[in-house]
Amino acid sequence: MKLWYSTTSSFARKAVATLKYHQLENQVEMLRVTNSFDANSPHNQDNPLGRIPALQMKNGKWLFGSFFISQYLDQQGKQPSLFPKGEEYWDVLSLNALVEGILENTTPTIVAERRLRPQEEWWVARHQQLMERNIRSFQQLEKRLADFDYGLNIATLTAVCLIDWWQFRPENTGFDLSEHFPHLTAWAEAMNNKYPALKETKPHF
Repeated sequence: MKLWYSTTSSFARKAVATLKYHQLENQVEMLRVTNSFDANSPHNQDNPLGRIPALQMKNGKWLFGSFFISQYLDQQGKQPSLFPKGEEYWDVLSLNALVEGILENTTPTIVAERRLRPQEEWWVARHQQLMERNIRSFQQLEKRLADFDYGLNIATLTAVCLIDWWQFRPENTGFDLSEHFPHLTAWAEAMNNKYPALKETKPHF
């Protein structure tokens, strides 16, 4: 298997952390992307979407999207599944969708414009609208996480990726998460300390 990933992407970290949790490192060739916006980056030759993570499965076909890649890797591993069964499954997927929604609110518009456009070209009204939604969603996330405590599943893993990324790249959002949501950042740090797969994949350049 081959995995295109980045050490700064929260989406890619989700897949890499799942891989490490299931101890699949010896089965996957890790292909690091250093600039996902570079049209000439080799990952675009394999990946028509030009997005990371992207995983080539054992049969040679490619999977795109962190959720599906994580689900596939979870099925290859022998550790307890990150995708619970029964009623809990829907609680976990609901939380995961909330977390991914915050990332999707932020990355395509706010982050891309702040990194690639001069400030006078930013879509400021749209940024403000999305940030208001994000703040409401962080409030909801804080409440929802109380039901999961410090257990590890695909949703809590994704939440750690979100929170750590938000602190790692504050210039991309202009919002200090640790100041406004200290309980969230403290929870994420406790999760990093408890689970090696999370601690080993904290974002870095």
